[in-house]
Amino acid sequence: MTLDEISVVKHALKNGNRFYTESDDPIWNGLVNKGYAVKRGGWEDGMSYFIVTDEGKEAFEQSQASMK
Repeated sequence: MTLDEISVVKHALKNGNRFYTESDDPIWNGLVNKGYAVKRGGWEDGMSYFIVTDEGKEAFEQSQASMK
């Protein structure tokens, strides 16, 4: 995971495993493409909730361990 990916995943996991942002966010859509997150529609046009998958949690934990 990149540092930007680690940062947003860490934020999501601290907030009930959800992150609300623009639907076309490049970092989150990259995580979705890797299978590390899923996208759910938001309550505003052009916005989405992103939720970290189990695979994303594992990748995050491995990234954290490798940074120590």
